[in-house]
Amino acid sequence: MGSARGSVAQFLPWPLCRRILGSATLALLPLLTGAAVAQAASLTQEAGSDNVSIWPVLLPLLTASVGIERAIEVFWNYVDWIILNFRGGQPAQLKSPQYLQFKSGTSLVLGIVIGILVSNFTGMRLLEYLRPLAPAFLDNVPVLWDVVLTGVIIGSGSKPAHDILGIITQFKNFLANSAIRQREAASAALADGVLKLAQSDAQAMIEVPGVGPARLAAPAGSRGLDEEDAGEAGPEVSPTERYIAILHNRTSM
Repeated sequence: MGSARGSVAQFLPWPLCRRILGSATLALLPLLTGAAVAQAASLTQEAGSDNVSIWPVLLPLLTASVGIERAIEVFWNYVDWIILNFRGGQPAQLKSPQYLQFKSGTSLVLGIVIGILVSNFTGMRLLEYLRPLAPAFLDNVPVLWDVVLTGVIIGSGSKPAHDILGIITQFKNFLANSAIRQREAASAALADGVLKLAQSDAQAMIEVPGVGPARLAAPAGSRGLDEEDAGEAGPEVSPTERYIAILHNRTSM
């Protein structure tokens, strides 16, 4: 365990990560100092109806979570690219449990920080929207708590959004791989049939002295079928080519 952790520490950009976390902490300071201003601005917003539906507030939260998840994914793609190209990391090291745990924890922290910032600057307030449902309880909730809670929900939702997008991607890859395997199986069956037909065609040939290879006469029962196939595929084609043409005509229908 110690050697694996040491190998991860050799290529993990710890100074960069510390700067990221420090910048995220500094980004929250204006939010904390501006809580009074946000509270004064929120007092001017009133609920227009007593019938409150949860979907108008959930859809923006879900959209913000998906957007944050995509932004964090792009960020880690650049970090992995820097590790592989400038710090001498190996692809196997990027899949180590220690590095994956670090990415998961850092992604959660970054998602929450970005979610709080998005909630503050876009005016998303979950508790304020739900205030008509429980006015006696939610009227006394500070605006800062509402902003932080909404941001935590947005940032924490980026992980389930990432998992859902991963499941969709895996399902799409499964369908693509299944189609490829079906085409490969059909190609293998076609090649096997052509090979067997070519072998049987070769066995039906005999070497005639002074003439060369000559085909044996077909039985009377199968002669009519051969003539019918020959009329469909053309007069000057081999049985192998007729077999390929028949398979092509049947599979293209």
